[in-house]
Amino acid sequence: MKKVFNSQILKFYTALFLRAFLLLAPVMLLFYQENGLTYKHLFLFQGIFYLTSILSEFPVGYLSDKFSRKLLLIWSFSIFLCITFIWLAFKGFWIILIGEIMYAISKVMLDNATSGYLYDYLCQYRCKKQMTKLYGYVNFYLAFGTAIAAIIGSLIYSHYGSSAVLWIEFVIILIGISLVLSLPNICKNTTKKLKYKNFLSETKRIYNLPQIKYYIYYSGLLTSFSILFALSFQPLMQKALFPVFMFGVIAFLNHGVRALSGLVSGFVQKRVNIGKMIIPLYFLYILGFVLIFIILHSKNIVFVTCLIGVICLIIGCQVLFTIMHVSRLHKFVEFDNRGSLMAINNLVSRGISAVILISSKFLMDKFNLTDFYLVAFIIYLITCGYFMLKTFHEKV
Repeated sequence: MKKVFNSQILKFYTALFLRAFLLLAPVMLLFYQENGLTYKHLFLFQGIFYLTSILSEFPVGYLSDKFSRKLLLIWSFSIFLCITFIWLAFKGFWIILIGEIMYAISKVMLDNATSGYLYDYLCQYRCKKQMTKLYGYVNFYLAFGTAIAAIIGSLIYSHYGSSAVLWIEFVIILIGISLVLSLPNICKNTTKKLKYKNFLSETKRIYNLPQIKYYIYYSGLLTSFSILFALSFQPLMQKALFPVFMFGVIAFLNHGVRALSGLVSGFVQKRVNIGKMIIPLYFLYILGFVLIFIILHSKNIVFVTCLIGVICLIIGCQVLFTIMHVSRLHKFVEFDNRGSLMAINNLVSRGISAVILISSKFLMDKFNLTDFYLVAFIIYLITCGYFMLKTFHEKV
């Protein structure tokens, strides 16, 4: 029994590792420029990515509760395969935008199904107490896959160009799909027919639970500003005249730290109460903004790399908080409502991210980079300060 359990979990992790093997990610800005776009479009398109995610959350959450979460994973992988083919066959503004929109839907399906599938699988084996540890491993494999791909992708791009990167990515996703197809189906414990009206009412009930409401907001805000930090790395590196291979190094560092956060989450969860992380995270992000202001006025590659490394560690702390937060959420709902719960959590996070990133593009049109980050810093102080206090006073 234990051997079967471990083999299926390993297969699940391997599939996620391959899904996260994003060879194009470390040089995405360069790929955008190859298609006639700029770093401002990078922020805009990522904002549209999160806006699409918002519109997809509730339909995908509904599908996750109505159909097999394994089926949702298959759909996610298949859509990503289509994106790779489209980007191989066509070029230009609209092709990149269509790909980002499709990727948003694929990512929502992946995020919604992953934790729910794992929790349901653990429930079958009566191992749900291991959720934080094993969900941390999920985040480890996702981040580790992207970290390894960062080095390999930047090297392939610098020697052979974007077409070679995309062809290799296409083959890797095909392997990932075959692994997902071989995963076990998790049978639902209920025969009741789920109606969309019931789904919406259950969503409202979950949202209003006082034990989770402010955690969802605070985690969403921290995640959104982490995305802003991470998207800033490539423009900041280009401004500091980094060579192409360093794009891969920084992406490896960013996702490597995220992977480490997933690896240690089970250990940390047993020793640190999530409530004790709320205030320190707020001040760590203030440090992150200060470091960005310093980077903006420096062109020393070694110095800038060190400062970006510190920001990556800050993002890693946020990832750790989010893993503990998501793992904690599942204990507040029953089997058939986990899709709804994940939809709410992801909706808030992606909604905030969409607003921040789309606004960033228009703010960048009006301000220079220094003034833009100053405005973002002020917004962070006010919004995160308010929800930090609200979350801190809520019982864990």
